[in-house]
Amino acid sequence: MEEKNSKSKKSIIIIVVAIVVITAIVGVVGSFINGNVQKQIISKEIDKINNTSQVDKDIKSKGKYADVEKVLKDYVLEYQSIANEIKDQYQNEKFTTILSADNYKNDGPEFTESRKLIADAKAKGEEVKTKLNEMVTDEYKEKRATDNGLSGKYKDLFVDSIQFEKELEEVNSTIDNVNNYLAKIEDVFNFLNENKDKWEVKSTRVEFNEMSLVTKYNSLITSVNIAAQKMR
Repeated sequence: MEEKNSKSKKSIIIIVVAIVVITAIVGVVGSFINGNVQKQIISKEIDKINNTSQVDKDIKSKGKYADVEKVLKDYVLEYQSIANEIKDQYQNEKFTTILSADNYKNDGPEFTESRKLIADAKAKGEEVKTKLNEMVTDEYKEKRATDNGLSGKYKDLFVDSIQFEKELEEVNSTIDNVNNYLAKIEDVFNFLNENKDKWEVKSTRVEFNEMSLVTKYNSLITSVNIAAQKMR
């Protein structure tokens, strides 16, 4: 009788252990499956950002992946915000009349205000270039991940998720082209300032007292127009 009870107890223990093991396995499998599901969700968000540059501010994933998704989207939105900062600087309406007869009359021959406008635009362009070039480095992204509590595979997912090389190349190219355009305008101002006693504004045009100056001025304006074409 005691032997039967002992065997019965052993069977119960074995069954209980089996249930615990099965439960543990189910828990591990469930966690693995859920992790894959969350990773797929955030991967779709990453693909959408990489393909369209559009950021859905809603957090779609859950758990630790939600933390990655939030850090990631905040990072992309900040990058885009900085990249867009130069638009206001470049779209200043004063640039449309900077080489007009009225501006020559009002701001020449020193062109103090016009030169400040150009200097501010150049400075902003370089500021944006410096910041964006820093933001795309792995060192920057790793620090950002650490500062936001990401580590291990979650940190790696954030660092490897978004690649801004193409966008950065386009922004840098735009800034360089604008800087070249602005430099050509400065060449015009320098020329007009150096020859300030040899030209005057009459009605809506500038007139020089030497033909050679007309030729040089037209050449400088042509260089400005060529530089402008590269910005389109």
